[in-house]
Amino acid sequence: MDFLLNNLAFIIIPFIYISIFMIGKYIVKYQFHFIALAFILSFVFYLIGGQFLEWTVFSGHFSLALFILVMLAGVMKKNGIYRSVIDPVRGDLSLYGFIYLLPHIFSRFDMYINGFNPIGSIAYLLMIPLLVTSIRNVKKNIETEKWQEMHKLGYLVYFLIYIHVGFRININNFEVTILEISWPFHLTLIVYVIIKLLNRLKLIKLK
Repeated sequence: MDFLLNNLAFIIIPFIYISIFMIGKYIVKYQFHFIALAFILSFVFYLIGGQFLEWTVFSGHFSLALFILVMLAGVMKKNGIYRSVIDPVRGDLSLYGFIYLLPHIFSRFDMYINGFNPIGSIAYLLMIPLLVTSIRNVKKNIETEKWQEMHKLGYLVYFLIYIHVGFRININNFEVTILEISWPFHLTLIVYVIIKLLNRLKLIKLK
């Protein structure tokens, strides 16, 4: 049971992917409506709580599933089945991931300020400029090269999220412990890095 709860994001991913496949075109068309809905739901979830929401939203696993979907698109072939579904809404998924993390941040704020796993808070702050510039009306007013350079910061955010999820860190005790139970996250990062390196070395093509 502990293993499932610690890796719940991977169980959530297929359900999100199927949902995007079914309503992706509406997410693109009504971006601000979906963003507003995400804020409302995030606030309502924080107020009502409950075991299911603790497992999925308050734990951060729902947002983590969204971020993994976005990240994996970077190592999938362009115009392939996966990216054809994810690419049109990659920016949107990052925005939703950020918004649905609010209950996670608020419910664990006292832990962060006491030095327990504060890396996630740093990643959250770094996300802000990336997410603002992911809004289509904002993005279209930024030069493509500048936008791409800015969004290279996303690699640092992904790495910090990995540290936050894959390790237990307590600054007060100078304690850093790897979470072996979260091995799927460790494996995902390793595979991601390997594919990126192979693509950079032109041993495989992603485009």
